[in-house]
Amino acid sequence: MPMTERGDSSMLYLNGAFMALDQGRVGVEDRGFQLGDGVYEVVKVVDGRLLWMEDHLDRLAWSLGEIRLYGALEGHPLHQILPRLVEMSGVVSGTAYVQVTRGVAPREFALPNDTPPTVLAYVRRDGFPGHREILDGIALHAVEDIRWARCDIKSTNLLAAVLAKHAARDAGAGEVLYVSPEGLVREGGSSNAFVFLDGVLRTHPANNRILNGITRQHVLELARGLDVRVDETAVSFDDLAHAEEIFIASTTRDVMPVVKVSASGRDDLIVNGGRPGPVTLSLADAMRAGIPAAIGAPPPVTLSRN
Repeated sequence: MPMTERGDSSMLYLNGAFMALDQGRVGVEDRGFQLGDGVYEVVKVVDGRLLWMEDHLDRLAWSLGEIRLYGALEGHPLHQILPRLVEMSGVVSGTAYVQVTRGVAPREFALPNDTPPTVLAYVRRDGFPGHREILDGIALHAVEDIRWARCDIKSTNLLAAVLAKHAARDAGAGEVLYVSPEGLVREGGSSNAFVFLDGVLRTHPANNRILNGITRQHVLELARGLDVRVDETAVSFDDLAHAEEIFIASTTRDVMPVVKVSASGRDDLIVNGGRPGPVTLSLADAMRAGIPAAIGAPPPVTLSRN
């Protein structure tokens, strides 16, 4: 496995070789490029270490199985490759992106036989919400969910999310909120949504209509550990008007309070007077404390006491 050492924040692993990101080349007939026939993961890098890497790799393997891309990671030990990429890049705070496609084959819809997959990963520097940003919260913009019915697979088919996030940006919001045709809250464009309503933390069940986020799973574990009542049942969009608190959770945002929800043709909904609520901040504190503990770093300043 050839490697080139570089003090570069944009390092790439591609089909067995390490290189600068701008040196990577993928075939024109790669099925990921032409058909979106692939899956991906994003892993957070904190203090130069990968957070919950095994959880992400387990989900990647599951997604590969769901699209019948068996054996794609043979010869690609990502649990070794990703830390090596982080080390080579020198990234302290950022993300590692992993993508696996069915590889290069003549453009046909039927699955090809014995096509070598395309396996790539790269690391980039990135910043994450700080103390002030978390306390300021985020606005969501609701759109009808028109995605396919296998949102549990972390697929590279992201055009619906691209268009929805553009609509959210045009509305002055920082994230999308997908709502089903029946009016049920599903998830964010790249996050999971949580609603604290009538003393219960509600979130959409982990079925085919949402991605079962790694951060989502840890939030639910933390909530139960804090004796917060949890119910994995979808909330209607109309019920948001009665919510005590709303927040989203994702790899890059951890726990982020929601202070406003907008939707076309409706008045904006201001959540908890436009301030993060105590349950959200307690979970944010628990998450922020747990992340450094997982990598052996000192705990951060708490949010709920400041």
